Amino acid sequence: MNFTIGFQYSIWIFIVSAGLLWISSNRLSKVVNFIDETFQLGSSFGGTLILSVVTNLPEIAITVNGALKGDTALAIGNILGGIVIQSVLLVLFDFASRKEKKPLSTLVSNKSSLIQGLFLVFILALVILGKQMKETQIFFRSTVPELMIVFSWIASIVILKKIQQSKTKDEPSESEKDQKSPYTKRSAIIWLTGISLIILVFGVLLEVTSDAIASHFKINGIIFGATVLAVVTSLPEISGGLAFVKAKTYQPIISDIFGGNSFLPVLFLVATVISSDALLPNAAKTDVYLTVVAMMITLVYLTGMVLKLPDRKKGLGRDSWVVLILYLLSVLGLFFVK
Repeated sequence: MNFTIGFQYSIWIFIVSAGLLWISSNRLSKVVNFIDETFQLGSSFGGTLILSVVTNLPEIAITVNGALKGDTALAIGNILGGIVIQSVLLVLFDFASRKEKKPLSTLVSNKSSLIQGLFLVFILALVILGKQMKETQIFFRSTVPELMIVFSWIASIVILKKIQQSKTKDEPSESEKDQKSPYTKRSAIIWLTGISLIILVFGVLLEVTSDAIASHFKINGIIFGATVLAVVTSLPEISGGLAFVKAKTYQPIISDIFGGNSFLPVLFLVATVISSDALLPNAAKTDVYLTVVAMMITLVYLTGMVLKLPDRKKGLGRDSWVVLILYLLSVLGLFFVK
């Protein structure tokens, strides 16, 4: 499955795809809120299951495509590169919620968020462990760390569900109390399916056209991947997250970011089974570098959740300032990783 689009069409397809992704992802937040409440999934459990899969559909398609073509570098880079930029999006959402006195990490500081963050760090540690394995150490068409990643992700979902069952039903936001939902169970499922298809198709088109544009202007691959492409592939998370901020429902944001980042490494098993080649042992130094950066960012926000910082500085929580500086330095550091 090879996609080749000429430069003349790439810009127009890029603009249209970005617009459709933005609009559909904005609508996704309202649909997910309705489904969480109607089916009593809870914002943590429901958000993790739905948002982490739906918003990462382009990454799923590109990873599978890379595995089918035997391009393991594409699959690995797509997964680990996406985790870092999605983690940094919490800075944007923290700034977007600046009308709140407390920073975002304090607003979402609860047992569910901490569990999601801890499992994410554990899964990323397994990614680094998998890099140390030999390519020939295949177990059930995969490697032990890849199987452990899948098991850990499933375990996190089970634990989140148990935590959700032990809590009372989430309190609806003020806007939800004042407005009657326009959805029914049937229409919500139809909307979710349609939005998922839009994110899948146009998310892939965005990546393909952005690559064609970068090649035309001969933009450095590292710079392009860490900036333009990183933002492009995160449009569903950006649009959806800003919609959640506007609705003052902050928990789904953490479920989307932490949950989505925990889900992405699960794709290593899928790609390994398809390609019959162990992916993690073939990870490049830059991939391991990005994994460590993602772990550090997650740990900074987990610290903020534990400390429950009471105020902001210049619109951001102190943890977001640390993450922003850390990310900028890590992008510069990419040029020194060989």
